[in-house]
Amino acid sequence: MLGVSGYAEDASTPAPEHVRLQLKWQHQFQFAGYYAAVAQGYYREAGLEVELMEAEPGRDPVQTVLKGGAEYGVGTSELMLLRGTGQPVVVLAAIFQHSPLVLVALHRAGVNDLHDLHDKPMMIEPQSAELFAYFRNEGVDPKTLHIVHHTFSTDDLLQGRVAAMSAYSTDEPFTLRAAGVDFLTFTPRAGGIDFYGDNLFTTEGEIRQHPARARAFRQASLRGWDYALAHPQEMIDLILREHGRRKSRTHLEFEAEQTALLMHPGLIEVGHMNPGRWRHIADTYAEFGMLPRDFPLDGFLYEADPRPNLRWLYWALAAACVLAVAGFGWLLPMLRLNRRLARSERQYRELAENAPFPVTISSYASSEMLYANRRAGELLGANAGIEGERAADYYENITDRDALVADLGAGRTVTDREVCFVRRDGRRVWTLLSAGTIEFQGQRAIVIAVQDITARRTMEEDLRKAKGAAEAASAAKGRYLAVMSHEIRTPLNGMLGLIAQLRTEPLPAPQREDLEMMERSGQALLTLITNLLDFSQLDAGHVELEERPVAVADLLRDLSTLFRAAAGAKGVDLRHTVRPEVPPVILTDELRLRQILSNLLSNAIKFTATGTVEIMAELMPARETDAPAACRLRFHVTDTGIGLSPDQMARLFEPYAQGDATVARRYGGTGLGLSISKRLAQLLGGGIMVQSTPGEGAIFSVEILTRVASIDA
Repeated sequence: MLGVSGYAEDASTPAPEHVRLQLKWQHQFQFAGYYAAVAQGYYREAGLEVELMEAEPGRDPVQTVLKGGAEYGVGTSELMLLRGTGQPVVVLAAIFQHSPLVLVALHRAGVNDLHDLHDKPMMIEPQSAELFAYFRNEGVDPKTLHIVHHTFSTDDLLQGRVAAMSAYSTDEPFTLRAAGVDFLTFTPRAGGIDFYGDNLFTTEGEIRQHPARARAFRQASLRGWDYALAHPQEMIDLILREHGRRKSRTHLEFEAEQTALLMHPGLIEVGHMNPGRWRHIADTYAEFGMLPRDFPLDGFLYEADPRPNLRWLYWALAAACVLAVAGFGWLLPMLRLNRRLARSERQYRELAENAPFPVTISSYASSEMLYANRRAGELLGANAGIEGERAADYYENITDRDALVADLGAGRTVTDREVCFVRRDGRRVWTLLSAGTIEFQGQRAIVIAVQDITARRTMEEDLRKAKGAAEAASAAKGRYLAVMSHEIRTPLNGMLGLIAQLRTEPLPAPQREDLEMMERSGQALLTLITNLLDFSQLDAGHVELEERPVAVADLLRDLSTLFRAAAGAKGVDLRHTVRPEVPPVILTDELRLRQILSNLLSNAIKFTATGTVEIMAELMPARETDAPAACRLRFHVTDTGIGLSPDQMARLFEPYAQGDATVARRYGGTGLGLSISKRLAQLLGGGIMVQSTPGEGAIFSVEILTRVASIDA
């Protein structure tokens, strides 16, 4: 008779035991290792007939196992929280070295960071405690979040029904990219919340009643994962053939690629678990009040290979010593040679042991720790017993060791690289790492020396948070200023409109003079408010340019017409000139260019008692860095006014700066106009320059980078 694996069975073969594996979700590459264990007959070889059970929407897969609906299951690191409530869950193996659980949000939803989500609807699936820990780590109280029912469909995100949703980095990003939308991915790893993912688990009862079955199931499952990672296309064919076409081949290939990045095949043994890292996970949960401090891991982590009884080995060593004494005469010359070698080795070992910085030596191939000096033990919180452990287990991000091995293998030098380690007690230690390769104990090894920079990193993080708080305060100030400016300008415009209406009425001369003074004061106040708002928006980087065709001659003619009355009232001759080489129509932001030139013309007329004010446009030579289709225009505003001294010109474009106190009292103004004009000119691709001599007037030159537009435009 043929079994499911395709090999013959005879009558003496015992019937396989039927067990059930509760998957975390529906069939996809996320569970490829279990499909492989079935298809390749690994479960059948272990004496098992395994039923793979899909998850059902609204049904907790972990509870299915706890209530006896399945013997084994796949769950997140939230299994530890269940253990904390007294549930008898036991983790057999960590399949993903990094959790794939992330939060995705669309740019168009107005989301730039986690803080933007505190009042927006979002879908977060069950068993997502690490996401809540991430929110807490970023200063967002999960109790304030607006969480709605998770439909597990990206359509809700794309249609704007939610602002964000929990997802797997191996899955939903493919759908969002295929939809052509711009989205953000928030991963807890960015906040130091780096948990295991898709853990294979069972219950204490299963291990107690069926220890051999649990061990066989674990080994066969890990064999399946080894096969699946080595044959991804074959597994994709199997999924499409036997488990439906819910996903396309391209989607499954994306999932397979991302899964491998989370598992590090070839570098980390599939299913490997580091107790120190689980301790770090427990301490992270405890830090946010989700677990008690010093939560015990006893019984939670499955021991695949319990420590053997070595008493027989000690007796064998004693017998070997007796035989060694018998051969002492032959060994005496060798002992003398070894004594010299030992003296040399002792000198080098003492040098490393007493080095004022941590030093470790680990196997290049297996990552086994071959040597660690006293400082290294103190740094990692492992004063004894560190040798023989895996060096990779102390890296917070295993990709750091991946990069280290790759660089050393390629012959590249590794010095002063920032790497974070996780101590045995779960605390993080930031270091500056330098490394090289040596021959040690007959094998190729990596020697590492590090410097503890945790205090410096903590200070940098504090500064980053302070910078973020300052930027948030600045943004709040900008919003407040914008609101207040609007609230003030609305009634002020109403007052100015009423004044303009009253001026059309026949009034006595004294009252007309009062109205004119009120109008001048109102206009001055309106200009002040507008300048403050412009300056605030420039400071916050919220000014956006709108490029449109602009007829240069028409622009200068309009400006001359606008200011001719003010110039004529002072007896100043106002002129405008456009040089022949200037393109008739250019592409630029007319509103901002008009704002710059209006400010310069207003100042020129204000500070000119007699004479002329001229605005002129000319074409400048292109620069090597300019785009081929770009051209540079320069506008000169020339006056015969009071002029400026070198000291005045040095601070002229600073915010709130004016020539001197006399100028402020005599001519008024806030000192913001030129600062705003300069920054607007820079946004237009150029700048402002000034030439002046006291008593002989001034020339303000505005240069912008633009493009020639067709006259039809």
